Formats: sequence, structure tokens, C-alpha cells
Amino acid sequence: MLQLIRDRAQGWIVMVIIGMLILGLASFAWDSYFRPDVEVAVANVNGEKITANQFQMEYQRQRARLQSMLGGTDISKVIPDESQFKSNILKGMEEEELVLQAAKKDGFSVSNVQLAQQIRAIEAFHTNGQFDAALYQQWLQQNRMSAADFEAMLRRDVIVQQYRMGIAGTAWVTGKERQAIVQKLEQQRDVGVVKISAQAYLAGIEVTDADARSHYEGDKQRYATTEQVSIQYLELSLDALMEKVQVDEAALQEMYQEHQGDFGTAEERHVSHILIESSADGDVAKAKADALFEQIAGGASFEELARKDSADTGSAKDGGDLGFLSRDAMLDPAFADAAFALKQGEVSKPVKSAYGYHIIKLSEIKRGQVRSFDEMRAQLVQDYRHKQAEAIFFEQREMLANITFENPDSLEPAAQQLGLKINVTPLFVRDQGMGLASNPDIRKTAFSDEVLFQGNNSEVKEISSGHLIVLRIKEHLESTVRPFEEVQGEVVAQLKGQRAEAKAKEEGLALLQLLKTNSDVETLAKQKGLDWQHLGLVKRSSTAVDHDVMTKVFRMKAPAQESRSFGGVVLPSGDYAVVALFAVNDGAVDVNDEQAKSVAVNRERYYGFSHLEGVVKGLRSVAEIREYPENL
Repeated sequence: MLQLIRDRAQGWIVMVIIGMLILGLASFAWDSYFRPDVEVAVANVNGEKITANQFQMEYQRQRARLQSMLGGTDISKVIPDESQFKSNILKGMEEEELVLQAAKKDGFSVSNVQLAQQIRAIEAFHTNGQFDAALYQQWLQQNRMSAADFEAMLRRDVIVQQYRMGIAGTAWVTGKERQAIVQKLEQQRDVGVVKISAQAYLAGIEVTDADARSHYEGDKQRYATTEQVSIQYLELSLDALMEKVQVDEAALQEMYQEHQGDFGTAEERHVSHILIESSADGDVAKAKADALFEQIAGGASFEELARKDSADTGSAKDGGDLGFLSRDAMLDPAFADAAFALKQGEVSKPVKSAYGYHIIKLSEIKRGQVRSFDEMRAQLVQDYRHKQAEAIFFEQREMLANITFENPDSLEPAAQQLGLKINVTPLFVRDQGMGLASNPDIRKTAFSDEVLFQGNNSEVKEISSGHLIVLRIKEHLESTVRPFEEVQGEVVAQLKGQRAEAKAKEEGLALLQLLKTNSDVETLAKQKGLDWQHLGLVKRSSTAVDHDVMTKVFRMKAPAQESRSFGGVVLPSGDYAVVALFAVNDGAVDVNDEQAKSVAVNRERYYGFSHLEGVVKGLRSVAEIREYPENL
């Protein structure tokens, strides 16, 4: 059973994991200042700690994923409650830890060889379709990660997804069930509709002043203005600070000298290898590697032996070819030392690494090159400005927090000491705003008791990485009920609309009552001057009529032979529709056609994730979980 789960879990999930890792880590690169102490726990799952640093990384990863999905749309629009968003992320991390513990208990693992193959398969690290070790190292440096950290993260995620997709992948749909589903999806219904327009009754409806005033008095809040505020705020931006940094040429030269090794390409070696994985009996693996080396020394083809005997299936098909690799990209120090000790054309004796025993062949050497100061100057300027601005940003952040706390009734002292401009927004309401007020967290803060009613400055709010504000109320317009004379026209229009809709429904119900004894709906509709449409056979996917009519049609019971069924539904427009159902024809289907197969896949996916949800709920029900929300 476990092997079945593992087999069905392999494949595309690895690339999904990689995409999420790369997307999230890229957004997390510089923001170390805001990371809490890495050892502070936000939750504890069966004795395993989830740290604040791990939470922040996952938080940034989820935000980056949403941002990628939304393109240029303000991400705050889909996160109306930041605290709930964080809570959901924490719950997900707890469940991931539970799954990881269960997977390890059941023997799930990822070997070093598999991990190396998967890293080499990541398209983000490819140049011209081949793994680019320099690109991999560059990505690690940009994200301030070591290869070991990345491998550990990838290994964990692959194990978790193996377990999840393995459970989900064991669901199946029988041929009979597949046929029944497709028959229902392809079902056709012979339908007619009588639509009774509410608009047609408006002209005949009178609303007296007394009626309007009575309605107004009974529902005054409907005619109240919406509470509004505008805010003033101070904004601290890392990007703005970077623009003000004056470049020091001497400092640029010093940076260049200190990091010269980073401004170019490291020496790379075109290597191939034959890998013999070590089992519990390492002597057997060593003996096999020694025997292969002797064959190569005796004139046997290195490439043919690699294809036949190498455990690295990713490179074996290419005769063991790993392409050009820098020392840092060789994933194992012993392997790197051996490869860089070889002369061009040489083959090493078996070398022991964390992956097993390697026989390494060196085909070509590409010497490293260092880019000149002039070539790197633009990047040096950017790095210098970022570093200087970051230091100023952190200092001013503390000053901004302290000054606005010590002077809670004004932003002026902080603005003067930090040289910041006090900005002002237009008026906005609790659930909607423009510009800065489009951010739900900003609106929530503006309407909070401390800011709105106590009149204090807010805490420092992080809008995004390197972008902070402190706000206070500029203007507050309370909700007030508008006088009757001002809204009389609205009241009359609303009452007319309500009464017209009631008339349309009344007419529809009366028609349904007549149809109980006379099913000739077309004749009855004409007698009443109503619009009758016989739509004929329609599928669930039909757009010929209103969605609500289609929903009603496919919920109605099939009529008896030579009979008809009738039903009614109020439409969003206020109109009323009387629906006639003449016949129901199930769709004919071949269980082996593409649609049937697609239906089966989707249903199996639904069943599979339902199974997985049940498993995770079971794990959580017996787990000991403690949360520390104050550390989020």
C-alpha cells in the first residue's frame, strides 16, 4: 500500500513545490529586520516547534503566491482580515507538520540522489534547457540561503506532498458511477418559461405620502448616510530613502574589492560521473565501484558503464554527463575536491560522498572570469544605496514608533524630526476606500476605538516590505439619518418596486394554481397576455435563460410520461418566472470517451482530497497543539 501511495505521488507535485518555494523566498530576501527571533515559537505540534521565522517565511510565500495570481491588483483587496489570514496560514503549517510526522512514521523519505535530480530538473535553474550551476548559486545568494537550507526545505516539502498526493491519489471512480455522472451532466430537459415582468405593474401603482412616510419611519436606517473618515499619515519608504543616498566612490571601490569573487563566473568543470549508491553494506558498494574503475582503466567506455550501472538515472541516460559545474554547485565537498583535483581527460578513483561512491571523469575546464569595476558599477551603486538606506530606515522606524507614541495626539513632532510630509486621504467608509484606504488593514485601524474615538496615533503599520505608515484621524463624519423630504423620491420608488414585484409573484402563483387543472401553459399564458417561450431541449450549461431559471429547471422532478411539471422562481430583477418541464432525457455516453475520462479524473480528485481532509482531521484530533498568537 505504501509503495502504491509513493508511486502515485511522484511527478508534477515536485515542480509545484519548487514554484511555490521560489515565489515565496524571492519576496522574503531582504526583510530580515522584521523577522522575530527565530527561536520564538508560534505553535507547538506534538512537541515540534513552529518558529516565528518559519511562519514569516510561509506568510511571505502565501502573499507572493496571491500577488502572482492577481497580477497588479492590490493584494489587500483579497485579504480583508489580516489576523484571520495569518491564523489560516498557521493552521495550514500545523497540518503540514502533522502530515510530515505521519509521513516519516510511515517510512516516506527522499534520497540524496533523488533530491539532487530534482534540483537539477528545476527550470528556474536552467540555461538553454540545461542545469546552470552558476544560476543556482546566484539564486541561493539572492535569497540568503545555503544549499543545505534549500535542500532541507525541499526535502520536507516533497515528503509532505508525497503523503498528501499519495492519499488523494488512491481514490477511484467505478465505470458505472462514471456513466451515471456523465449521463446527469449531459442530461437534456425540454423546457418552457412564462416570464412575468414586475416593470409592467409599476405604472398602475400609487404610493401616497402617508404610505411613504410610514415606510420611512419604520426603516430610517436604510436612509442614513454612511460613516466616513479621512486620515493623515506619515510614510516611511525604503525606496524613497534609497533615492536620497549620495554615492561614495571610495566605498564602491572597497565593496568591489571585498566582493570581487561574486562579480564574475567561478571556474567550472565539465564532469561526468557513475554513482553507486551505498546501502547498509557499504563494502559491497565500494567493491562494485572499484570493479567499475578497473574496467575503465582497462579501456572500457565510461559512458556505456554509466548508462548501465549509474544510480543517478537523471545523468545515466547521457553517459553520466553532469555538464559544467562550479565547485559550489557540486552539492558535496568530497565530490568537489575530487573533481577539482583532476586534470582534463582524467578519471578519478571511487570517491565517497553523502550520496554513495562516485567515479568522476573531467572532460573540460572553463576558467573563471571577473567582471571589471566599470561593468559592475551600476550594481554596486544599487547595493550601496540599499545598504545605506536600510540602516537609515531601521533607525527611523524606531524613531517614528517612539515619537508618535510619546506624542499620541499629533504627527507634527515626528514629521519635523524625521523630515517627513504629513499626507491626507479623501474620505472613505469602513468597507471601501481609494488609494491607501483600499487596504483593509488601514481601514480597520482608522475605524478602531484607539484611533477613531480616543484620538491617538496608530501603531507603525507595515504596508509592504520597506513601506511603513503611522496614521491618525483627520476628519470624522458620523452616520446621520437624512430627512424625509430629502429621500421622499427614493422611498416612493422603493415602495413601487416592492409592490410591483409582489404583483408579479401574485400573478405567477395564480398561474401555477390554474396549471394544476389545466396544463396547457401556452394557451393560459396567451389568455393572460403573458410572454411564453418554449425553449426546447436545454443542457445544464445552457445560457439561453436566466441562471436562476436553469437552477430551478434541473432541481424539478421529472414529469410522468405524457405529463408536465411546473414550478416558479423569483428572479434577481424582481420578475417572476413560471417554468414548465415537459421531458427529461439522460445523456448517452461511452465510458471510454474523453469527456467520461475527464469526469472520472475530476471526481477522483474530489474524492481523493475528501479522503485527505479526513486523514488530516484525524491527525489533528489526536494531536497536542499549542498556539502562541501573540508571537505572530
